[in-house]
Amino acid sequence: MDMLNARLDELMCMMGKENAQQLATEKTLRKTQASLNTTADQQNPAPALALALAPASNPMMLSKPQTFDGTRGAAAEVFAGQIGLHAVTYPERFPTDASKVVFTVLFMKDYAATWSQPYLEKVFNREPVVFNDFLKNFRSSFFDHNCRHCAEVALWNLQYWKCVGLHAGL
Repeated sequence: MDMLNARLDELMCMMGKENAQQLATEKTLRKTQASLNTTADQQNPAPALALALAPASNPMMLSKPQTFDGTRGAAAEVFAGQIGLHAVTYPERFPTDASKVVFTVLFMKDYAATWSQPYLEKVFNREPVVFNDFLKNFRSSFFDHNCRHCAEVALWNLQYWKCVGLHAGL
C-alpha cells in the first residue's frame, strides 16, 4: 500500500507540474495577445475585441466530492454526478482523461478503491486511459440497473393484493 501511495504522490506531483506549466503558457499567451493587440491598435485604431477573446475566470466554486465506498445505487449515481460536475466546471484542471480518472480515484475508498486499481495501474504505466470507458464501467459496476424490474414487481404485488382483497371482501 505504501508503494501505491508513493506512486500516487508521484503522479499528483507530475499533474501539479503540468498544471503549472499550462498556467504559465496561458499567461505567456495573454501577454503575447496583449502585445499584438497594442501593435494592431497603433496600426489600425479600431475597437479592440481582445476583451471578448480573453478567457474568463470561473467564479463557481464546487465542494470536493464525497468519498465513495462502492455502495451501489443512488450513492454511486450521486458520486458520478459530482465527478462530472468537476470535470465540466474546471476543464483546465483536468486536461487529460488520465487526470480525470486520477481525480475520481482519489475520492474512492474500500471496495471502490480496489475496483479502480486496474485503471491506476494503466495511469502509472503511462498507458492510454479513456475517461468515458472508465465511467461506463463504473456505471455498469455500481449503478442499480434493476430499478425497472423492482418497480414492475412492486406494481404487480399491489395489483395482486388489491385483487385478493376484493375477492376476500376486504
